[in-house]
Amino acid sequence: MLIATTEGQGWCYEVIAQSDGFLVQVRDLDTGEIAVHETTLFRTSPVALAYADMAAAADRFAASKLEEVEDWEGLADDYHHELDRYTAIRDRLSDEGVGGALLRCNRSGSLREAANRLH
Repeated sequence: MLIATTEGQGWCYEVIAQSDGFLVQVRDLDTGEIAVHETTLFRTSPVALAYADMAAAADRFAASKLEEVEDWEGLADDYHHELDRYTAIRDRLSDEGVGGALLRCNRSGSLREAANRLH
């Protein structure tokens, strides 16, 4: 179930509640396609929401630097504020998240097969 979205300059960061946690997926605003390699799964919703806000702020800041926007310092301040907030929540809840590549391996069963061979 989709619980929140945050938009950057070119990407939308969607937080989706799943049975095993909260997935943050990245959707291209122009095409609507999901960037599969940019998904991250968190155990807790506060960390997932803070991550989405931080990633969107980073997207806006990076776009302002590329487009040479005059008020890029304000966007830099916003990004650093969101980064600090995300880091504090992540550290307090001990929720680092799991990246998309590891998620695909785990869901396909390759991690379970390797674990069974080792034990």
